[in-house]
Amino acid sequence: MALAVLWLLVSGLLVMVSGGIVISLVIVAPLIAATAANQRRTAIVAGAIVLLTIVAGAWPGHIQDASYWIRLTAACAVSVLAVVLARVRRRREEHLAQMTAIAQASQLALMPPLPPQISGISIAARYRSAAPGACVGGDLYEIIPTGHGIRVIIGDVRGSGLDAVLLARHVLSAFRRCAVAVPALDQVAGEVSRAIGPHLGEEDFVTAALAQIAPGGELTVVNCGHHPPLLHHRGTLRPLADPAPALPLGLEDDFTAFTASWRPGDRLLLYTDGLIESRNRHGDFLPQDQIATALLAVGCDLALDALMTAIHRHTSGHSHDDMALLLLENSAHPHGNANGNPRPSPVKTSG
Repeated sequence: MALAVLWLLVSGLLVMVSGGIVISLVIVAPLIAATAANQRRTAIVAGAIVLLTIVAGAWPGHIQDASYWIRLTAACAVSVLAVVLARVRRRREEHLAQMTAIAQASQLALMPPLPPQISGISIAARYRSAAPGACVGGDLYEIIPTGHGIRVIIGDVRGSGLDAVLLARHVLSAFRRCAVAVPALDQVAGEVSRAIGPHLGEEDFVTAALAQIAPGGELTVVNCGHHPPLLHHRGTLRPLADPAPALPLGLEDDFTAFTASWRPGDRLLLYTDGLIESRNRHGDFLPQDQIATALLAVGCDLALDALMTAIHRHTSGHSHDDMALLLLENSAHPHGNANGNPRPSPVKTSG
């Protein structure tokens, strides 16, 4: 709008100095206004241009010149067009704002905010879509307290767009239903796989990792073709890999579970492709020691903030895949920092 007004003032100054008007110059002002201003402000600029064109014809002899009427007609036509364009643009912006609000509401319905703590387990989550301005994608996560313990899922739907979002909804719906009713975690994975079968296309599948933290503290994991969860213990980052890896959900119904150590102060990071496939401009993946260092931060939220910052710095802000992060910490006993030590231990990596 400021540029349109400046252009208008310059045009008026040229008219005063030269006594004539260059129509191809002055009609730019309402078009500039139409790109940012509402209809009323665009109409004000357009009216000023028409008035300026009329005033330019007040010089002796100009009003009898046929070119003057051509210039005035052109100014009026472009001014009307600018007002119409401003109206169309505003309507599209309002429609986009409504669609954005609907997408945000859909994301909240698909993955409601997680509580910061459940039964002595601290929780934090982050979600980032690779598409600029997008609120939802094909990545998913959920945590449900059950009579068998806290049950967790994180997954990645093959593909993108609305179809991936709808399939993610079916996965979460099946998990929420089965997690509270099915006694064994591997059976939960099988039930979810069977439940989403009717909704899969010919090449559709969902990689997922399920975890269960029993009331006694035992950690159980079922991996369905997904990246292994990372266990952070006293500065050491260890992948919890299944010795017998299974196919993704939708391609197999028979899964196996395995257990892992889960001590006070330990953290469990579940993630999707956006983390493990983050590359810099040289094609290098995010080093595992940077992940371990970020997870040393006090508190799960600060740890994920540090991890997101490390990813952004490593990739220079260029993301190519959706990313979901879910961090759980065994907070059964108070401790001085995230790893149960007064001061951080040297960062090591293994696996």
